Parts: sequence; structure tokens; C-alpha cells
Amino acid sequence: MDLTKIEGRVDLRRPRATSPMAGGYNGIQQTESCFDSAHYAGALRASVVSLDRTHYQVGDASKFEVTVENTGAASIRIPFSPHLADLQPKDPGQKFSYSELHMVLWIAGGEHWSANTGGGIVLYGDNDHSGTMLSLHPGQWVRIVGQGKFALPGHQLNAELIRSHPPDRVYAEASLYREETLITPTQSATVEREVCVAHTRGQSVPIQLSIP
Repeated sequence: MDLTKIEGRVDLRRPRATSPMAGGYNGIQQTESCFDSAHYAGALRASVVSLDRTHYQVGDASKFEVTVENTGAASIRIPFSPHLADLQPKDPGQKFSYSELHMVLWIAGGEHWSANTGGGIVLYGDNDHSGTMLSLHPGQWVRIVGQGKFALPGHQLNAELIRSHPPDRVYAEASLYREETLITPTQSATVEREVCVAHTRGQSVPIQLSIP
């Protein structure tokens, strides 16, 4: 799937207000990490196959190619549609559930530090919507082309550490989530629960990232 050639439909509809409203529109999101790692739903390995360049400056966009492979012993289903809006019920005020696949690029400086600041993509799906979920049998993989953007890590890493061990490679991580979203005329709320999947890190790609 080449996401650089697809404009994802991700804007969700809101219910109509029954009376005039003042103020803006607010949203909240709650994320729950995997809490039962003893019972994995499967195993995935994410690999960076290629980048469109070898040298970037902070703030540059990148075109990347990644693969997601089922490295487990059983089949696993992953969301595989760029169109979140297609999963919303006809009644926009009805709570609905769906799955997300997050593919995030990490930049790293040797073995000293790494940070998820290379950008990434999100795919969506639900078993009740034909063509939005994909079954990966053991050993099978999918290829995704997307666009990211390189940024500097935040406060968790100091500038001296980054400059002494400059970014030299990019790797990818894939995560699965189960989402529930409810929308009202003035609010939205999403609960995001991580699906417990065993992750292994695949191929990385060397880069040079210039820092201002």
C-alpha cells in the first residue's frame, strides 16, 4: 500500500446540536498500554526497507518503505485501510469500535539513545467492514510506503547527548490498538487499548541527520 498516493478519509462527522452553541469543540483521548503480556495475541516484526534519501536535516519530510511481518505461530489480523471515516456509523452520535495499526519511525544515535521522532502512519479497520482488515499467516508480510518528518527528541534527551552521538540510523516499530470513540456536538472521547503483541525489531537503515 502506497499511502503517499492516497488521501485518507479521517475526518469524522459530528451530531447536530439541538440548540445554538457557543465555544469550540474539545476532545479527549485515554491510552491504556498492554497489561497482559503473558497472553500475546501474536508476534510482529517491523523493518525499514528504504528511505528516499540518506541525508536529512531536522524538519525534513521523508518517504519511507516498511514491512510488517507475522513472526508468530498463528495468524494475526491487522487493520489495513487509510480511511477512518468509512468506519463511522451512519448515526454520528453512536459509539463505535475499530482497530488501529501504528507504524512509527525511530531515530537512534548508536546504542546511546533512540526516540520516536521520525514520523509514521496509522491504518484503520474493523471486522464488520469488508476489506479493512488483513489476515497475516505465519511468515507473511505486507509492504507500506508512507511519509514521515524528522524532528529532534524532546526533553527526555539533552542536546549534549544528541550532539556527542548524532543520529545514525532509522528503525520502525509496529503496534496494534483497539479503539472506542464517542462523539457529541461539542465533545469527543476515545479510549485506546494496546493489543498485546510480541514485537521484534527488523532491519534498520543508516542515515545522516543534520542538527541546526
